[in-house]
Amino acid sequence: MKHRPVILAFCAILLFLPGRAGAQGTQLLKPGKLNVKFVLNDVGDAHIVASSTLSASEWDIFQRTSGYNPSSLKRQMQDGLPSYFLENFDYKEDAMNRSWTLSFDGLGLCKVNADGLWQLDCDSQNPDVLKISDRNYVITSTYETGRGVISEVDNVQFPDDAINVQQTQDAFGKAIFTYAMPLDRGASGMRWILIGVGGLLAAGGVFLLVGPKILA
Repeated sequence: MKHRPVILAFCAILLFLPGRAGAQGTQLLKPGKLNVKFVLNDVGDAHIVASSTLSASEWDIFQRTSGYNPSSLKRQMQDGLPSYFLENFDYKEDAMNRSWTLSFDGLGLCKVNADGLWQLDCDSQNPDVLKISDRNYVITSTYETGRGVISEVDNVQFPDDAINVQQTQDAFGKAIFTYAMPLDRGASGMRWILIGVGGLLAAGGVFLLVGPKILA
């Protein structure tokens, strides 16, 4: 999403793979594909799961080149996202299906804007946005790199309580999502309890002042 929190780091994985371009740069094959799922919570944080499936030759090079080093990937993520706090990294490989998966939590991906709405910024220009439901969108973007093309498919799931999710664009054609969140039910309930207790205390104070006179 904003600052390409996934693509910045995963380009390093995909670029070394063979098949992105021929030896003379004339043979172009299908683009590398990266799937990323963003599950947003009610305070603007996200659980992110990125995955990719490779061909047999790509998987062989992938294993011989890096393997992949999770600690190095974590550093790349942190360097690419200096404004966010990333935690709970979990990297897995499925050798049988030649695929890998990385999951982690990104804190503060959504911010409250000047209008009091939660806002999620996408850094890709004119992406293909598909609305799956009121709170689920799929964003497809294509990036050219020095050795070929990467296709990224982002599945964004907004909080269950999100209201009026809207997708617009900024002046540069970059996608922006805004949405509202209802007041926290627990906080709202506590507010009414405090109001009730305050009312009882106030009534008790009044009774202490005028009660003796009424009884007399």
